[in-house]
Amino acid sequence: MHLTESKVAVGCRTLLTSKATAIAKALSAPLQSCPSVFVPGEDEHKPAEQMATILGFYTLRLLMIVGHDKASIFKVKAMEAVDRAIGQLASLFWQAESTRNFEYHLCVTGDHSTPVDYGDHALEPVPFATDFVGATGVDAVIMKTSLEPFPLPTIKCGEDQTEDLEMMEERSKQAFSGDSVSGFGEVAAARGCLGRFSGSEMIGIVQTCL
Repeated sequence: MHLTESKVAVGCRTLLTSKATAIAKALSAPLQSCPSVFVPGEDEHKPAEQMATILGFYTLRLLMIVGHDKASIFKVKAMEAVDRAIGQLASLFWQAESTRNFEYHLCVTGDHSTPVDYGDHALEPVPFATDFVGATGVDAVIMKTSLEPFPLPTIKCGEDQTEDLEMMEERSKQAFSGDSVSGFGEVAAARGCLGRFSGSEMIGIVQTCL
């Protein structure tokens, strides 16, 4: 396992675009230069070996932290920021795929739920979505994705999020492949073809979809 190095802060100060770029480079070497990696027992990061990486984890703790803080309004904006970062990651993968040297399969899920009403880890099921980056019909969407770094969301005192929630509900959605699910959330995922399964089955399901 290699731990890639990127210019990021953690938690609510995470530089989402930087993390997306780092994992995309790690999974597209040698097309992209390998990032530096953490080597256990060494004081400094060292360049990663030129080797094919078959599995990468892009971990974001931002949503968990705002859940612990019971920051319901901020969590809405945090989810929008994470959605934007995942779009950037898919765009970077799509660019690498255009060289015809790579094929990527993207899986989005959570290791646990952290409801803002509860403020701690909970046992509710989490949504799970997986598909090929180059799924038919996504090219036009991915090409519109800006790869410029963007600031993390902020909340002003007394700010009302009702209008933003209504806009999210009205936003057009489209399913590109697989089943008819076009959103990412607990209710939408419950209508999907995968059904409910335990975390121990996740890797097997991803391998089956490849």
